[in-house]
Amino acid sequence: MTSQVTDVLEVVRSLIAKGYDREYRVKDGNLVDLEQGSSLNPCTIRVDAALRLESGDDAEDASNIYAITDPATNHKGLLIDAFDVFDEMCDRDLSERLVEHRETAPEGDQDAPSKHGLRKVYKNEFDRDPERFVLREDFPDFPACPFGGAFSILGFDTAEQSYVWLVTSIIRDPRLIRVPYQGEDVISYE
Repeated sequence: MTSQVTDVLEVVRSLIAKGYDREYRVKDGNLVDLEQGSSLNPCTIRVDAALRLESGDDAEDASNIYAITDPATNHKGLLIDAFDVFDEMCDRDLSERLVEHRETAPEGDQDAPSKHGLRKVYKNEFDRDPERFVLREDFPDFPACPFGGAFSILGFDTAEQSYVWLVTSIIRDPRLIRVPYQGEDVISYE
């Protein structure tokens, strides 16, 4: 799968064309089929393909794509980890299953100033002013996700008041403030 990969969207389109048309998500540590709203058994799923796409210096940014078959229903779907955070969020059995045969490839956007239509923020910019950026969780005003579903987290530049793509190394940085959506209340970053 890695021989001609250039970006996440290319891989996703290819897998959808092969019948991986369901959307899977990690919720409360479990793998969930969004259409059915049911959890999949991590011990019985089949991970047909697993790819990690890295970009930036020292793999500063990475995304993971998993093509999964649920033998209980014969449904095939995709789990897209655009921010490389599922290893921390998943139940241990699920995490081990996902990464067991994962291949790694460079992504074609090594020095791109944007990703998925959002300005890309690298670690050196974050380090200059870490309080400028926050990680918003489940906000209803997120821009459309190019994978077809919806983003669950996105970076936000409080100075420019705009959504940005934070590279993985920033998302893993303990200085990054996480801001969960709390309803209609306006959130101030001042």
